[in-house]
Amino acid sequence: MRFFITAIFFALMLGLCGAAQAGQAEVRDVAIANNCPPKKIEVYQQELGENGNTVYRVQCTMPKTVGAANTTAKPPDTLLISCKQNLCDMLRSETMDKK
Repeated sequence: MRFFITAIFFALMLGLCGAAQAGQAEVRDVAIANNCPPKKIEVYQQELGENGNTVYRVQCTMPKTVGAANTTAKPPDTLLISCKQNLCDMLRSETMDKK
């Protein structure tokens, strides 16, 4: 009986896990693999629970461009990276508005 109660306790503890376990190191690796040297990493969205998911916004260090800046479209300088447990993958790239 004691073993049964202990087993139920551990099963409940494993089922009530929090957010994704991936940290900034995993996010940085995905950003570098997608040709984005990270300048700033911040949490964009976080879901708690059994299927915890964390979305990070990574600002990239973009090289300076020479020439007319008005004629060309601005390249994306931000990545959204989704992490579930300790596995991370890029969702999309976007251009961050400078205000």
